[in-house]
Amino acid sequence: MALGVVVAGLTTAAPAAAAATNWRMLPVPPLKPANALLDISATGPGDVWAAGYQDDSYGRISPHPYALLHWNGTSWAEQTLPGERISLAAVSAAAPADVWTVGQDKDLAAYVAHWDGTAWRDYRLPGSSGTRAVLTDVDSRGGRTLLAGGNGHALLVEPDAGGFTPVPVPGADAWAGDLYGVTTAPDGSAFAVGSWFVDNAGYPEPLVVQNTGGSWRVAALPRIPAARLLDVWARSATDAWAVGSATYDSNPEPVLLHWDGRTWQRVSTGLSTGTLSAVAGDASGTVWVSAYDYPASKFLRYQRGKWTTVTGPAAPYLSALTAVPGTSSFWAVGLDTTPGGDIAAVIERTGS
Repeated sequence: MALGVVVAGLTTAAPAAAAATNWRMLPVPPLKPANALLDISATGPGDVWAAGYQDDSYGRISPHPYALLHWNGTSWAEQTLPGERISLAAVSAAAPADVWTVGQDKDLAAYVAHWDGTAWRDYRLPGSSGTRAVLTDVDSRGGRTLLAGGNGHALLVEPDAGGFTPVPVPGADAWAGDLYGVTTAPDGSAFAVGSWFVDNAGYPEPLVVQNTGGSWRVAALPRIPAARLLDVWARSATDAWAVGSATYDSNPEPVLLHWDGRTWQRVSTGLSTGTLSAVAGDASGTVWVSAYDYPASKFLRYQRGKWTTVTGPAAPYLSALTAVPGTSSFWAVGLDTTPGGDIAAVIERTGS
């Protein structure tokens, strides 16, 4: 369905037929029997990276061994990282010779690796050993790289010439919360999203930490009990989208928020149930959001000021989206269940 006019900070849904899907499944390269892809990033049609995990059995205790794949325009090649028993959560490519990936190492310390076009180099964050610090996302865009995660308190880190510098999150030591997604924009602005517990409440509320004017601050958001934000994408300091879900029961409610440079507003999706798991946009102004409402995946597409619901291939849960610069294409990755009860990675694309 198409989404209509903003009224009092809420975009209301207008009835319309769902658009026919133009997303299609792509072959996944051979991996171990239980596998999933959690993140994807691209610098062009011949440089796409995907990160996730693979294991002999889905039921084995995590963390699962990593899967890191590179697409050169014609085929996928599996990549090898330095270190032992690594698990990966995210990958971000700023250029073919500037790629970051994050996760955990065998000691459950935060793991970071960087590709310079010739070799991978791994890093450990200072002070992360033994803390069970988790890095959940990385974004490298607009000349800036940010790592996000947490260990009960929000964690933001920025690599620099001297190593890694923690980014002060205002008040983070005084409240419990974690960050799940981070984005940087070409103008240098940055946003990170997750959830936190406000006033000792027994449920989380959505969290946005942003830098749109030279300093970081916790953004004021609409009160949405029992909600968390999973991903964020920003075009600039005055245009950002964040997605997630409310409630942790069997009927999650989609959450879509928009930042216009002044306030965050909740936007109606036209979907009554489901989770919004990822968001990405391109230079043309198109934005895609992946949604999951068992047993089908759906997409929300924003073009020329309107949102449309698009039905995707049956069943997959999509965990990440990316635009492919220089094209009209978007790619997505995630997972699906197999007839034998395992999980298997999926790769989808739309556009050309």
